[in-house]
Amino acid sequence: MKRLMILLLAQILALTMSVPAFAAEHDDRQPDYTRTGSTAVDITTAKGEPVGGGELAAYLVADAVYKDGNNVFEAAEDFEGSGLDLSMIGTEENGSPKLAAAAAEYAAKNGIAGITAAVDEKGHAVFSDLSLGLYVVVQTEAAKGYEPIRPFAVTVPYWDGAKLVYDVTANPKPESAVAMAKYDPSVEKLVIEKSGKAPEDTEFAFCMEPKEPWYPMPDGEAAFYDPAAGSMTVKVKGAGTYEFGWMYFGRNDAGNTYIYDIYEVKGDAADFEYDTQIYTMTVKVFYDAITGEIGLDVRCTDKDGQSADTIRFVNVYEEETLPPPDIPVTGQLWWPVPLLAAAGLAFVAFGLIRSRRDRQE
Repeated sequence: MKRLMILLLAQILALTMSVPAFAAEHDDRQPDYTRTGSTAVDITTAKGEPVGGGELAAYLVADAVYKDGNNVFEAAEDFEGSGLDLSMIGTEENGSPKLAAAAAEYAAKNGIAGITAAVDEKGHAVFSDLSLGLYVVVQTEAAKGYEPIRPFAVTVPYWDGAKLVYDVTANPKPESAVAMAKYDPSVEKLVIEKSGKAPEDTEFAFCMEPKEPWYPMPDGEAAFYDPAAGSMTVKVKGAGTYEFGWMYFGRNDAGNTYIYDIYEVKGDAADFEYDTQIYTMTVKVFYDAITGEIGLDVRCTDKDGQSADTIRFVNVYEEETLPPPDIPVTGQLWWPVPLLAAAGLAFVAFGLIRSRRDRQE
């Protein structure tokens, strides 16, 4: 791209606001202003692997116009107040990236609407029906797991050394498609049945809480994110291993240390004892400029400061046993028994004697 841009700028369009780029009498280099063009973008890694997904936006920074017998670039309407020095693109090797970065920043700050194009699974995107001019391409939505590519500039048309090309193929620097480092924090849940059978549909919740709400957070669909606290909660049922989702870290995170607390949210499930353990997860991000890779150093400790290879929570289930109902208990008295027995015998004797007298009479 650098070589093509230099050829273009040196031979066709000296990208200034008012300096002529080339003479109109050179018909083979004279743009046809009745035509439109296109820009195709292919995004790959340094190894040539396509990076699919995301979205690109193209911003018309300068119009190509025929003015006073010369072909020149003039700032487009949306960038008239930008103060961009269009001559930067034709000066040094890094002139184009600097101009592209400045134009992208201006577009973002001023809410300029660019022309958008989706990136397919092969890393390919096309901007069609473009008017002639200088464009800056920005990745407004990065491919998942990758950093956005750096903004770059492209002209429609460009000079390939023999002719003007209106359908341009632009390949951003391969090293700009950098894979982010990722980590998937997970928790292991155990249920100990001390007595009885624990219900399998009992719901439990585990929370990941960052020390600062702006820290990178997991993107798991099963987890609930609280934007106010910056925390994320995953709800589970039964024993097993559960994931919060992938966390991604890019070059802008290099040199930073992120700290998170992970704990079980106390619930109100009957007969369960909740785990009070609190784990601290520390993530250090570093960038290897030689390999161009982003690395992570992840360590976990429990609330006692001991290293923990696994974030594990244990719930104890014990059925509540109810005591028998309160029934009044009275004491047993034995002394009236012989007395009542003697009285009964006396009455029997008395009855016999009386019965004999009656017969005699």
